[in-house]
Amino acid sequence: MERKRILILITNLSFGGAQRVFFEQSRILAKCHEVVECVFNLAEGHAFPTGNTVVSLNVPPGINVIDKIWRFFQRVNRLRKLKKELRTDICISHLEGADLVNILSRRDEKTICWVHGSKMYDENIEGAIGWVRHTLIIPLVYRLANKVVTVSKAIKEELTLYYKVPPSKIETIYNFFDITTVQNSTEEDIDSSYATIFSNGQTMITSGRLARQKNHSSFITWYASFIASRQCKLIILGDGELRGQLLSLCTKLKLKVFHPWADLSCSSDYDVYFLGFQQNPFKYLKKSDVFILPSLWEGFPLVLGEAMACGLPIVSADCPTGPREILSLDLNKKISEPDFTDFGILLPTLKKENFEQWSIAMSQILENLNLQADYASRALQRVLIFSKEEFEKGLCNILTDEL
Repeated sequence: MERKRILILITNLSFGGAQRVFFEQSRILAKCHEVVECVFNLAEGHAFPTGNTVVSLNVPPGINVIDKIWRFFQRVNRLRKLKKELRTDICISHLEGADLVNILSRRDEKTICWVHGSKMYDENIEGAIGWVRHTLIIPLVYRLANKVVTVSKAIKEELTLYYKVPPSKIETIYNFFDITTVQNSTEEDIDSSYATIFSNGQTMITSGRLARQKNHSSFITWYASFIASRQCKLIILGDGELRGQLLSLCTKLKLKVFHPWADLSCSSDYDVYFLGFQQNPFKYLKKSDVFILPSLWEGFPLVLGEAMACGLPIVSADCPTGPREILSLDLNKKISEPDFTDFGILLPTLKKENFEQWSIAMSQILENLNLQADYASRALQRVLIFSKEEFEKGLCNILTDEL
């Protein structure tokens, strides 16, 4: 393939699933092409450096509506100039804000938009601005792109059916899981002060940003009712804007909570353990009994596949989109009760009215060690199909099609 000048654009380079895919994509493309990474600004740091050139548009977020509009057009103008300066052949953008700037700054380069999550089910797209995004911005952006890549088939389906993006423009490329790296990371010793968490009783673990999408508040409320009748500990990895709210909720529910943001001594006496962001979450996953994903919506959750690679049985909300494509061979099934699928347990989205269903399913997996072992084994086999080789092949095909 002819060596091309590729610009990869993203809104920020903080910790996140889209940022991790951006990181891997940049490293892969740099083997055969000239790659420059571009970000709106570096205020949130650079969590996944690749060694490739990084250019910041140096435009911070807006303060009010008028300021946001002004800064948006600054980004468009600066990116257009950068594309000209670099003589860009292809610009690949990640996340909706970057997609819009990519399309509106287009000169004669090919544009590829990488869609990481559901648009239709994203509850953050709300109100008058949400209506504008759903009816005008999202359809416009993805219809004008030369190619749209979705990380799940369900996202492709919603873009074609709901937003009327031509199916011929869309390809699905699944995220991949680096099994060897994950499994090697599980061998690292955990912090000695946290070892006591795993010394007494069963543990369920979840990992993700403390944000609305991840549905921690419903999950913690359910957990408080669940442990009223059984012994079990909950570990939550991650940090985010809802930290204070979730800690307050635990106090309100009379749960004993450990967290690293106060001077607390870790012991086996707590009900919930917030461990914050962990550079290596896999060593904690490996020591746990069950992984839980209670999200309201997803894209193609990396943490789910990584938990499978760690050898954990999986219990997940059957949320749009991603978990069903990872855990089940029946992609179109709709459920109203627990679904013990091929590679994990899928449950209706967690709400107060189905707490009992979650409790029944969780009791079954926690009480049945054979079921745990069976699902752990199946999960490990399943995750092998989401390989780096398949990701690279899909990426290569996309570039070939566009060129």
